[in-house]
Amino acid sequence: MSALMDQVAELIARQRAQQTDTDRQALAAAYKHQPEPFEAEFAQLASDHPEACGRTTISHHLRVAMLLDAAISQGGEWTTRRVQRFYRAAGIPAPRQGTARRDLHALHMQGYLALHEEDAGRRFYTVNTRKDTTA
Repeated sequence: MSALMDQVAELIARQRAQQTDTDRQALAAAYKHQPEPFEAEFAQLASDHPEACGRTTISHHLRVAMLLDAAISQGGEWTTRRVQRFYRAAGIPAPRQGTARRDLHALHMQGYLALHEEDAGRRFYTVNTRKDTTA
C-alpha cells in the first residue's frame, strides 16, 4: 500500500509543481473541453488499485455536465446542499460542499446558471434563460 501512496504523492507533487496561482485560471480555460493534466494518470492508478479506492473516479467535466443536465431538466433553485444530494443520488463520489460550490460557480462563469444573492446569507443558482448573456 505504501508504494501506491508514494505514486499518488508523486503525481500530486508533479501536478502542484506545474500549477502556480496565476496558472490555475489559464489551465482552467485551456482545459475547458479537455481532460485536466494528470487526470488520466490518477484514473489509471484508481483502476489498477480498486481495493485502495473505494470510489469510482469521474472526471470534473463529466460531473459538471451531469449537474448542468440535472439543473436544466429539474429546474428550480440549486444550492450546494441540493447539488450534494444530487451527487449522492447519482453515485458521484463528490459530496463535499466545496466541490458543489465550485461546480455551481463553474456553470455560472460559463453563463449556464444565474446567481441569486438577494437574501443575506443565502445564495442559490437557477438556469440562465437570458439569451443575451455572455460569460
